[in-house]
Amino acid sequence: MELYMSIIVVPYGHARRIIRVAIGAGAKGATILHARGVEKSKKEGFFHFSIEPEQEIVLIVATKEVTDAIGEKISHVDAARSGGAALYILPVKGLDSYTN
Repeated sequence: MELYMSIIVVPYGHARRIIRVAIGAGAKGATILHARGVEKSKKEGFFHFSIEPEQEIVLIVATKEVTDAIGEKISHVDAARSGGAALYILPVKGLDSYTN
């Protein structure tokens, strides 16, 4: 069975919406990681304080069919809401002994 990891980077607070869409596309679950950007051009000033932009990273491991459906649904939802999601897909190798 071919497995793929979808890595979806979204603005802070948007991960649950992405997970709902992914589960609707057939995902069994997901992991949310909290992330903070370091790009200088993205820093915003508030008085004399510097605020780092925060993001969430959603990780989903699924079959090729489910991964394709997730990508299609996320691109439609993101385009409609212009949520700024970035989707990356990587093959997962070496999990054959862990799957049933």
